[in-house]
Amino acid sequence: MKKIFLVLFLVLVLLSARSLAMSVAPHLPGVVDLQNQIAAELNAMDSDLARAAQQLGTVGLFDASAGILQKIYDDHSAIVDVATVDPEGHLMTIRPARYKSSEGERINEQPHFMEVKRTSQPVMSGMFKTIEGFYAVSLIYPVINLKGQTIGYVSLVFKPDALIGNITKPYIAGLPSVEALAIQKDGRVIYDRDILQIGKMTFSDPVYQNYPDLLELAKKIAAETGGAGTYSFPVGLSGAPVKKATEWTTISLHGVEWRLVVSKVAQ
Repeated sequence: MKKIFLVLFLVLVLLSARSLAMSVAPHLPGVVDLQNQIAAELNAMDSDLARAAQQLGTVGLFDASAGILQKIYDDHSAIVDVATVDPEGHLMTIRPARYKSSEGERINEQPHFMEVKRTSQPVMSGMFKTIEGFYAVSLIYPVINLKGQTIGYVSLVFKPDALIGNITKPYIAGLPSVEALAIQKDGRVIYDRDILQIGKMTFSDPVYQNYPDLLELAKKIAAETGGAGTYSFPVGLSGAPVKKATEWTTISLHGVEWRLVVSKVAQ
């Protein structure tokens, strides 16, 4: 009798496991690969800035800093500029040289500068609109000398849509009906193949208000680090809503989270 119960138990376990496996949606094309590639580039940029902070702690923030800053700029195509900052928030040396006119300006009231000064820890900002009109994110590290004193900071500004787009565009190009976007946890779009969507707030922008299933899914994406769902939204110029299957995951750095969302027209 015990053997019969044991066999029945094992059968139930196997059936349950099979049912669970069938209920888990497979990854949409690109989700894992894109996550890994975007995270790798973001982390590489961050590591280079951390290394620069260490070098500057030894050589100082003046003459020798220009070459260190220029190398970071040259190595990462999404970077707009790299700069040293004094303890009061004045921009000191900036590369590339075309932004030299901004040297001397203060960033002391910018949230990421106030945060790094308060914590003495590296900070990645949320996306903000620059005075030039494009959206950007800043990374900043404290520069600590050999005596353990903070002598200033090193900061870079980059375009998240360029960083993400440089990776997603060639990848998605070979996958029919697949598209990718990225949002912050507050719902702000930081990457979309339609550049007019970048910077929009998903939860409040009028463009999205007629699509309640999209808004509901967006709230879930903002609240959870990963998952899957469906929504409807127009494709192209036809104006006709199309149902899409969606999967998302998270890319994070210094406590800031980006949601990478990959969607495919549902069959």
